This record gives sequence, C-alpha cells and structure tokens, in this order.
Amino acid sequence: MKALKKVIAVLLSLCMVFGCVAAASSASAETADTETVDKSFITSSITSNRGLLDPVYVRIDGNQYNLLNPIDAVMAMIGADTEQEKETIGFTYLELVFMTILNCLAVPAPVANTTFVDADEYDSPDFMAGHTTFIDSNAGGVWSLGYDQTSLVPDDILDRPYYLAGYLLQNFPSNTVEEVLDDMNVYTVVMDDGSGRGKVAFCTIECIGISNKDIRDIRNLLKDFAEENNIVSINVTATHCHSEIDTLGLWNPFFLKMANNTLAALTNQLIFKTQPGPDEEFMNLLKERTAQSVKNATKSMEEGKLYFSQKDCEEYFSDDRDPTGYDGNLYVFRFDPAKDGVDETLIINEPAHPYITGLKTDESSGKQLSGDYTAAMNQVLSEYNYNFMPIIGATLGIYSDRGPTNDNVEMHERWMQADRYGKELAYIAMSMTKTEEEIKASPYVKDNEKLQNEIANAGEGYTLWYEDWEPVEETEVEPILNVAAKEIIITVENPVLMLVGKMGLVNHRILDNGDGTYSTPTEVGYAEFGTNIKVAMMPGEISPELIYGGVTMDAENSFSGCDFPGKSCAEALGTTEDDVLLCFGLCNDEIGYILNDNDYCMIFFDDMEPFGDHYQETIAFSRSSGTSLMAAFEELVKISK
Repeated sequence: MKALKKVIAVLLSLCMVFGCVAAASSASAETADTETVDKSFITSSITSNRGLLDPVYVRIDGNQYNLLNPIDAVMAMIGADTEQEKETIGFTYLELVFMTILNCLAVPAPVANTTFVDADEYDSPDFMAGHTTFIDSNAGGVWSLGYDQTSLVPDDILDRPYYLAGYLLQNFPSNTVEEVLDDMNVYTVVMDDGSGRGKVAFCTIECIGISNKDIRDIRNLLKDFAEENNIVSINVTATHCHSEIDTLGLWNPFFLKMANNTLAALTNQLIFKTQPGPDEEFMNLLKERTAQSVKNATKSMEEGKLYFSQKDCEEYFSDDRDPTGYDGNLYVFRFDPAKDGVDETLIINEPAHPYITGLKTDESSGKQLSGDYTAAMNQVLSEYNYNFMPIIGATLGIYSDRGPTNDNVEMHERWMQADRYGKELAYIAMSMTKTEEEIKASPYVKDNEKLQNEIANAGEGYTLWYEDWEPVEETEVEPILNVAAKEIIITVENPVLMLVGKMGLVNHRILDNGDGTYSTPTEVGYAEFGTNIKVAMMPGEISPELIYGGVTMDAENSFSGCDFPGKSCAEALGTTEDDVLLCFGLCNDEIGYILNDNDYCMIFFDDMEPFGDHYQETIAFSRSSGTSLMAAFEELVKISK
C-alpha cells in the first residue's frame, strides 16, 4: 500500500504537466469491442518511435482507457481490481512520461557518429552462418580440440590512462587502472567432430562485453586463415567482468567525450572531431591478439574424448530480479586428449556476474585490474594442469553469493572475496565425480595450507564447500557438433542508448533507417553437442526465463499483465527430460539486458512488491529484444532440423 500511494502521488503531480499535451488529442474511456480487443491487460506498448500522441491503452472490465490521458490513467487505477493492477497502470503512466521526456532529448540530438550505415546499403559483412547441415549421428567421428590462452594486458598498462569498465559514478571523474592484480585474458578453444563439415572456434574475453562490429573485425582478420583451415564459425563471448579495461566505451571520460562529440556534430567535424568511446589503440590490440589466439588454438588441435557433467550449485548464485527461475547448475565439459602429456581442457558454463573486485568499498579502491573470480578459477586449474575456458550463461541479474565475506571468513578487500569464490568453483569443477572422501584426499584439499588453517580455526557459521558432497555422473559426449547462427536487426528503442549511438560513443554498427529511427545488427546462435546437449547462444545479458521459461512469462505474474507473445528457448526446442539446455550469454555481441517484454518497465524502482528490481530496462536496447531474439531462435531451430 505504501508503494501504491507513492505511485499515485507521483502520477497526480505529473498530470498537470503531461495532461496539457495529452488532453487535446486523447479520448476518454470507451467501451472496448470484445471481438477486436485482445485479452491482454495492456493492449499497446510504449516504444521510442511511437508518435508523441499515439495512445497507449489498458483494458479493464470491458472498458478501454488511454493512458496518454492523465484523467483516463486515474480512472483506470480507480477501476482496477487489484493493487498489482493499480501499480502497473501507475508505473506504465510514469514510463510514458519518462520516455516522452527522454525522446524529447534524444530524437533532436545532432549526429556525431561518423560510422553510421544506411540500412538499405548494409550487406552483413563478416557474418558466419556456421554449419550448412546438422547431423544426428557421426559414425567414425572423433573429437579434436585445440586450446590457447593469451593475455590482453598492454605493456604500458600503468604508463597512461586505461579505464575500467564498471562503476564509473563511484569513481567519478576518474576510473583509471591504478593496480594490476591479475590478467585480462582471451581463452580460446577450436573444436571439430571429425565429420568434415568444418571447425568451430569459441573465444571468451575477460571484459565487460564486445560489440558485434568488433567481433566481425576479428573474423575479418581471420578470413583467410578460416578458409584455409575450414573454420565455419567463430564465436566470441565475454565474461561481463567489471574490473577489466573498457571494451564498449561507456566507462571512460564519458561526459567529456559526449560534450566534444556534440560540438563535433554541430560544427560538422570542422573544428572538433568525433572521439570514439573505446580506446582504439587497445581495441586494435585486443582484436589482433584474439585473432592470433584462434590461430594458436587451431594449430594445437589434438584428438580425444569429450565428457559432460552438471551439478546443482544454486547456493553460489543470487538473483537481483526475483523471480526469474534462473539455472543454478555448474556445467563442465572435459576434453581428455588421446595423446599423453597434453593437458585436459575444462569448459565451464555458469551464470554469475564477475563484479566482485570492481565494487568500491572503504577498504577497496575499485580501480584494480582483474579478471575477478574467473582469474582465480584459472589460477587453480592451471596449477593442477587443466586448460580453462569460462563461458557465462543467462546472467540477467545473477550474481555470486557466498555471503558478504564469502562464508564467514574475514576478507576485508573485495578481490579476496572474488579469489575465494573463484577458487571454490574451480575445486567443484575438479570434483564433479569424486566422493567426499576422495575430495578430502585430493591435493587441492589435503595439501591446501590455507584451507586447512581455515578448517582448524573455523568459527560459527563456517561451512566447507564439499560438506555433504554428492558426486554426479559424467557422460561421454558423442562426437557431434552442430552450430548455426542467424543475423537479426534490432531497433534501438531505448532513448538513452539511441543518444549514445548518435554521439558515436559505442562501437556498435548503427544503421540509419532514414525515418528518424536507428537499428543495429546482432546475432543469435544455436549449437548442439552430442545428441542431447543444446545451447542457446545469445548476444547480451539475457533473462533466464527467456531460455528456460518462468513465472513472469505468464500474464498473472508479469508487470504488464500480459502473456509473453513468443516461446522460450526450451519451448522452441521442445526439450525433454533427456535434454540439457545451456546458454552461452554475451555471445557475439553485447546489447545490454534482454528481457521478456511483457515484464518490461522503463522506470527504475527498487524492491517493489510484487515486481522486484527493474533497473535492467535502463540498459536494454529495446523492450522488444526478447521477442525478436526468441522468434529468430525458433526459426533457427526449425531450419536446423
């Protein structure tokens, strides 16, 4: 009730301002034609390219109200049956006001981006569609895999400013690297199932995200090499780490560059020149080293066997956007080379943001370059002769969770918490099939002096990661690798991100549609490992519900009161109990948060029942991204069958 009163108070205060514009063209409530109006609660959407006077309707008890009219909005709230409906109507009205104000700033802003492409002239450069045919058996096939790990840290890391991609406002105006704790790596595996249809490369970069344009630049650097070595698919993911060098352009001297680029646009580049968001010199280094990493991995390929296991590790993750029904499993692919003396490779898929080190506290500066917990995983696995490859999953609002001090152990600096968290995940990955007794006898427990000291001095609240351990089964994966991708064009509906694109502050390829709207090309992918492991490859921080399904996909539990209009990936695939569905998130692009649009509201509100946090919308390209990606994924699945 307290939240509802706040909504009503804000709504009424805005009525006087917004109503002057709206009232002249907005009809009052009218009876809806039940034959033509659908059964959804909110019957039309707020988008950035809607006309300022285009109505936004809500339907209640056969009456249709136009929320553009503040009188209608109040009447709709009065007529609503439940507090949830009243709050939804109130926040939808506030969103309408908020979006209108933002559009008034973004739409007339001058264009400083010198790399815009006319949508009619765009020809999909360096897109890789993957395998032209999918197979469901591969008699005589043999897995082969090559691995490489390459540092992306420049030699002059402390000699000139490099900006960390995270928490800019907490360090404003400077977000520069002051200390190097560990590396910034690109991890690469190149895989082949021996069918002759072509190799597939997967790269993971410890960074905030990589734009699709930059990924296609990497593919372009590898164009001849890929053709010579029959590589049909090159995929680049990011860990979404908040303590590595900015690769998107939003965490450097952002406001200074925005001012410069505005002047560049107003002076037609004659006096001021548009400055790109990311550090161009560093991005060129990143692309060249990533391309070389693919070459190194390809040249190191060895035959062997691939195994797969999964373990419920839900207690290691928390969800800031409850309820999303996230997948709390840790998934591990283990490649065992046939040749003696070659290290095994572990490809580990889980959903948590690597955000721990980059958060500023009284004890931690937040200006330390680090791969966060993936760096700790890499340290442990390398020590025990494993190659390590991290791939982040559906990570919308999923964060690491072992308590504020990582299980009641005193660690005053944030990097210490990231270190312990990552090392525990590494121990778990090495222990999937072991019994508790076998774990206790292992060198990473028995000979771990730090762990043994913790156990000896354990206080109240201390627990061991292997307490009550239950081993899981590891299965051999049949040598079948199918990978396909589809390019889609996403309209940039978010006025904030539209403005950033117009200012040339990000590296995404922006398409000018010629009608005042802008779009960006991105990709969705689908992969199969063996006969029952299926992977949705998604270009951002996607809601787990779009992958697996969940409560807010239904009208009853969603913000809008509408059903999600498409299918989740699980529904599109028709997964059964025998299937395993994974998500490779931030894959081949970073387009921000990807939400099911029936639960989308472009208003920041915190912990408001029953909706939870909705900060993700402010960094989402479009409210319809979820629908567009799910439709493309469903089409991709149909084509692959």
